[in-house]
Amino acid sequence: MDGINEIHVPRETCAACKHLRKRCEETCVFAPYFPPEKTAEFQIVHMIFGIRNTKNMISSVEENEREKTIETLILEAKIRLENPVHGCLAIERMLGAEIEKVFRELDEVKQQLKFFSEQNNVKN
Repeated sequence: MDGINEIHVPRETCAACKHLRKRCEETCVFAPYFPPEKTAEFQIVHMIFGIRNTKNMISSVEENEREKTIETLILEAKIRLENPVHGCLAIERMLGAEIEKVFRELDEVKQQLKFFSEQNNVKN
């Protein structure tokens, strides 16, 4: 009779199970991270990494790190779509070049500041 008072509300099929056209079980590894509204993100991750690799990566990290792992997989998959050859490395190289440019510019400004400071001292 205990079961009469309990109402079982079926959970929506997650994006992964919907893509695979299967029933989403309570033990589904993808359900917490790819709810139905994240179908586009799942499809990108699936296209780049595949179901098995994604599942293995999720399962290989601690429970408290899984959310960040999924965010990283989504980001890396999106970047890999934009730049299939170099992926994240292309962005790292671009940002590294920008940092070097800013440091060179900073050195030039420091040299100019030193020059004008010396000119000011000579006049006084």
